[in-house]
Amino acid sequence: MIKDLSLERIPSRDGVLRPAQDTPAGSVEKLLGECLRITDTRLGRQNGHQAHLLETLERTLDKGIASGDEAALLDVHRSAYTIYETLLGHPLSSGPLHERSEWFNSFRHIFEERVMNADTEAVSHRLPSPADATQSGFVRDWILAEAKERTPLDSAVEIHLAEHATLEELAQFVQADGYLNYRFYDALVLAQPHFMETVKHQISRHMWDECGEGDMLTAHTVQFARSLRRLGLELPAVPLWEDWRPYAGYNLYFILAFNRRHYFKALGSLAMPELFDADRDAAVVRGFKRHGFNPQKDFEFFFNHMEADAEHGPEWLDGVVLPIVEAEPEAGIELITGGALRMLAMRRYNAYLAHRLGLAEA
Repeated sequence: MIKDLSLERIPSRDGVLRPAQDTPAGSVEKLLGECLRITDTRLGRQNGHQAHLLETLERTLDKGIASGDEAALLDVHRSAYTIYETLLGHPLSSGPLHERSEWFNSFRHIFEERVMNADTEAVSHRLPSPADATQSGFVRDWILAEAKERTPLDSAVEIHLAEHATLEELAQFVQADGYLNYRFYDALVLAQPHFMETVKHQISRHMWDECGEGDMLTAHTVQFARSLRRLGLELPAVPLWEDWRPYAGYNLYFILAFNRRHYFKALGSLAMPELFDADRDAAVVRGFKRHGFNPQKDFEFFFNHMEADAEHGPEWLDGVVLPIVEAEPEAGIELITGGALRMLAMRRYNAYLAHRLGLAEA
């Protein structure tokens, strides 16, 4: 019984290494898949296939970031998703053989620098002065205010989920939201390497909650699995997103988490969903209740997160943000930048949802 409900998401050995059937032959995704499936890593420095991949990545980033080509953005972000899943996925697949390879890390560096530079520029107008950000109370208040701000589109998505969404639309939302829900624990774990013992203690409390406080049947991934099963759904190995914005939000967690220099940004980014998501979870609960479900029993993941996130957000601010800024004032602007980047990603995701729900143009 326990094993059945746990939905152990053991990654397949090549699940995310297989491009979609309609992936163009010269795309970044196709070239990346070919490079990752090579099992002979004795060549050392990058070969011609890998050099071609990196050249294609540079050109596609130019088209996507500089020219706004959404197909190019989807190609590079879906490819980056594969990179991070390679670092998090099946240890015996061919992908991890390359994690220390020159070409693999060049790919990461090119992608991450271009995306971080562009997105940091996109949020620059919302950032305070570095001097203001050295004050712990200011940083706490800034993050709280940013997370609680709702754009008209944010509100429209929540109202639709609560009051108008069909059961099919709610099911599509749950399925689309699933991939990060299964990886959020990993993002927390990657935020654990030492900075302050008090900070590690607070993050450990959140991890303990994610694990169901020792009860496997109440672990958040297991709760979410039951939500999927209640709707007769499962998550395919490769996301069904045909849009760059969900991939970009997913990738941001791991751009920050896998780079030590972005550690404080990662912690600022992790603060935001704890503060932002409670209202959306409440909207989902209202939507399912409107369709005759008992959300506390049938969709406990969303029901429990209404109250849990309302508590976790302030705890993160008091237990992570405040002590860091008090100990290291220069970290304040990093925490704020991470929070701003997460809000940018979340607003992009809401725009994706609005398009899926027929509330806005793509």
